[in-house]
Amino acid sequence: MTTFNIALSTDAIPKMLKASQQQLGGQWQINKDELCWDIEQPFGLWQNRCIPVRDGIYLGFIRAELRQDVSFVEELDQLSNWAIRFCLSGQSVQRLEGENLEIVGRPGMNMIGFASGKIQAKTTYAANQVVEILNVGIAPEQFKALLPPELAEMDFGQTIARDRPDSKLLVTVNQTTPAMLTVLQQIMTCPHEGQLKLLYMESKALELIVMKLAQVQESASIPQFKYQIKADDIERLHRAREILIQNLAHPPSLKALAQQTEMNDFKLKRGFRQMFGTTVFGYLHQCRMEKAQMILERGNYSVAQVAQKVGYASPSQFSAAFKRRFGVTPRSYKGYCG
Repeated sequence: MTTFNIALSTDAIPKMLKASQQQLGGQWQINKDELCWDIEQPFGLWQNRCIPVRDGIYLGFIRAELRQDVSFVEELDQLSNWAIRFCLSGQSVQRLEGENLEIVGRPGMNMIGFASGKIQAKTTYAANQVVEILNVGIAPEQFKALLPPELAEMDFGQTIARDRPDSKLLVTVNQTTPAMLTVLQQIMTCPHEGQLKLLYMESKALELIVMKLAQVQESASIPQFKYQIKADDIERLHRAREILIQNLAHPPSLKALAQQTEMNDFKLKRGFRQMFGTTVFGYLHQCRMEKAQMILERGNYSVAQVAQKVGYASPSQFSAAFKRRFGVTPRSYKGYCG
């Protein structure tokens, strides 16, 4: 395993990224409004991009193609920052000094956290995988300005909460919703350049912040389940979710999905609701509507064609479902999008 030790003593994300690059090597460049850093070593290729979208708000992209196990041990001093992280592909394990726990990053997971003072964390990525992560970094003063007064007392330490004289750490982990996935995909495939790109990225970053704050608020008000999901079943539930996403037009039946994931119907239904906050087919419906919205925005397809692409045999049933979800018919929405 390749292990990198990184010592950072700055609270500005672009400066932190540049300091990391200086310690690890690689190529660094400023490409228009992006800070780009690529490093290629025997363990694989690691790429970072950072886009300041507003004073105190940054979008950060990580993409890695790993051939060997790699670990980053980060010692952060004078840190003070909020961040929202979305795991798009690949897995990681993060262990925090002084905490008898670990955070397992996997596709479909997101987290919001605040860290200040001295923090030491070790993050390990396994070999033979592609890792894709999108981060929204927010300076404390900007986060305070964005946070509505009614959410000022919201609990951001539902997963980890630590308050010591030398540091403070709050982390809340949730599952990424279909609506979030749509925005993430829009960010990754931004159709604009120049100032329009920055404006577009800013709007999408703010949209993700709103979605994440709403999710934390909602999850804090939901009573906790009294049973624990086993690690093997967590993997199976994520597999079930991926099967649904990849087969929107022709999804398997509940029984077939349970067989494909080696679970019984009851455990699949109960676990899926706990993990993702909705039923199996409730999630399928959300994904269908989000994909239909994206196709209408970007593709030159008729309503009937869009209905077929997301698994509706009847365009009228699709139109009714779309209107219930978004308040307008697909035809009207298509007209708004030009």
